[in-house]
Amino acid sequence: MTSPTVDQAPIGPVDLAAEREAVGPALEEKMIECLRSGAYVLGPEVKAFEAEFATYQRTAHALGVASGTDALILGLRALGVGVGDGVVTSAYTFFASAGTIAWIGARPQLVDVDYDTGLITPEACAAALDETTKCVLPVHLYGQLADVMGFRALADEAGVGLLEDAAQAHGAERDGKRAGEVGDATAFSFYPTKNLGAPGDAGAVLTPSDDVAARLRELRDHGSREKYRHDSVGTNSRLASLQACALRTKLPHLDAWNDRRAAIAARYDERFAGSDKVRPLTRHEGTRHVYHQYSVRLPAELRDAAAERLREQSIFAAVHYPSPVHHQPVAAEWGYGPDAFPNAARLSTEILCLPVHPFLTDEQADRVSEALLGALEA
Repeated sequence: MTSPTVDQAPIGPVDLAAEREAVGPALEEKMIECLRSGAYVLGPEVKAFEAEFATYQRTAHALGVASGTDALILGLRALGVGVGDGVVTSAYTFFASAGTIAWIGARPQLVDVDYDTGLITPEACAAALDETTKCVLPVHLYGQLADVMGFRALADEAGVGLLEDAAQAHGAERDGKRAGEVGDATAFSFYPTKNLGAPGDAGAVLTPSDDVAARLRELRDHGSREKYRHDSVGTNSRLASLQACALRTKLPHLDAWNDRRAAIAARYDERFAGSDKVRPLTRHEGTRHVYHQYSVRLPAELRDAAAERLREQSIFAAVHYPSPVHHQPVAAEWGYGPDAFPNAARLSTEILCLPVHPFLTDEQADRVSEALLGALEA
């Protein structure tokens, strides 16, 4: 079997090797420095990253934790969500957004998404509120923020907490606000494939509130504010210093990486403008979309075959997400029928996410768009 030519070289959804090359020896030097320091859990590198990331996201506090999932769990608990409480969130998202609610004994109150954007709206969430609702949890999907100011107004009017799921929204903006500026708490993931990724699992919870920040510090460290004193029951979810070193090294590159993602997305937009079969999700005016994913809607009967034809050409597109939350087997106990959220169900059969990482060349992007259009005409 012959090796692929440059033109046939595989195009994946991410290129972590290119990312490591971009940050160069600075990353290795920082990691070795941390290893030599002996400070491996929390410590000065974590504190420095927390301050830098809070500043970048324009909020007062960032608390490093072990994963994006833990960020959601601790954010919910810090806002007082407990057993039997309702939390309104999206039916079309990665399962953790809803699964973390159920994990702490609360009840996911799912709502359908807007078909054009994949985002939940304050209006849909308002209709789902009931006397049990303790919090609303909008998901900033694929790199575009939901209506944060609308959700702020809804939470204030209803007297409930606002926890933003910003696992895919590092640096994204809407109405001049970034994730973390508006919510009572905001959960981030630094999984390696995120716009800002660590070399392993890592996360953070952001908040503008001194009180919420103090509660988060306690919860992530066994409910302890001082050694061997435990005022509550917490867990062990402390950001490792090595992860913080990597994140600090990459953070100065994030804006340029996000700009490159946006440039690739604009190139795709132009190429697909004349197609009646490729419909990119809508971007709201006044937003800075950071394109964690570039997602297009294809005719449901063509989506999977088109993805397979791309794979045959060594182009690896992805389906995020092939099943909405309410179709998951474990979600049956939440009381939602299979037809409860038609937009979420429809998007799960139509969405295809194309390569959009910041190290993709213009030529590779053109190869992807041409291959997709060709696959749909085959």
